[in-house]
Amino acid sequence: MAGPLLILPLFGCAPSFDISSDPANQISVTSVHEESAASPVGAAELLSAGETGSLPLSRPVVATPGSLPFVRSRPKSVPPFPLVLNRAVQAYIDNYLAQPKGLRQSFQRSSTFMPEMISLFQDEGLPPDLVYLAFAESAFSAAGAGPWQLNKTTARRYGLIINPWLDERRDPIKSTRAAAEYLAELHDQTGADWRMTLVAWNNGDGGVYRYLQLATAPYEHLMRRLPRRTRSLMNRFMAVALIARHAKEYGVDGGSWTRARRYRVIAVDGDTSLREVAESNHTSVAVLRRLNPALLGDHSPPGPQSYPIRVPDSSTDAKLVATSS
Repeated sequence: MAGPLLILPLFGCAPSFDISSDPANQISVTSVHEESAASPVGAAELLSAGETGSLPLSRPVVATPGSLPFVRSRPKSVPPFPLVLNRAVQAYIDNYLAQPKGLRQSFQRSSTFMPEMISLFQDEGLPPDLVYLAFAESAFSAAGAGPWQLNKTTARRYGLIINPWLDERRDPIKSTRAAAEYLAELHDQTGADWRMTLVAWNNGDGGVYRYLQLATAPYEHLMRRLPRRTRSLMNRFMAVALIARHAKEYGVDGGSWTRARRYRVIAVDGDTSLREVAESNHTSVAVLRRLNPALLGDHSPPGPQSYPIRVPDSSTDAKLVATSS
């Protein structure tokens, strides 16, 4: 779990309520991005989209099995996640905006990694907006089970290493790659329905089958039938995605969100101290911890094999300030 400093500003009030969806107050919001996946949407573009106008409104989109084709190849356009702005989602937005510090910190922590995260999602044929599921899950924390809150079984299933020296669930890029593969698999299993994909994510591979008959149901009916924890996750995710897409309009824009800090990856010998790596790369141990949250100690994992460690790409990036996780 994230530390109290981040959890309280983000989720101190939001999870305590879950307003029933009201058809009269429901607006479906589709993605403003229609670019080909061959031209990945950058973090700055995704975060600042819609800043000059009002929220893009459209008629409700109802997903039916097979209506949203699963896309794996880069040249094809990825269908957007069918975001909905209704009373429940708006209530979560209001709670985030009432305490914006935690949300800003979450986006600042993610800014270094966001461009690559978006690219990984597009490689798997996933809508870029889905990266904000990590914010709904953990406030993009590197503590505990990491941004995506993967359990150990699922994490190891998708190639993440967890041992006394490493917990790669905490690594933003490696865990995002695992999450993207898992979400893509769930998307296939649920008949190419994005909302059912999130239901499966929250209820497990097998748990989703009791809800599949609701795939074509009106959104408000679906939400009434889901477990409270799933409704809350879905609403939090949509709230964060809409705030991020219209950051300036919501008054939570920040310059650090739109500038991805560069890093490079170097191979270090087993059991090498982070202080030694920091000194040789003109940076600090705090920065290395910020860039390599999977490391559980002050050394690279012991053993004969080298281990990849991220270091700032230039002297200016050495000024990167590590934030709390």
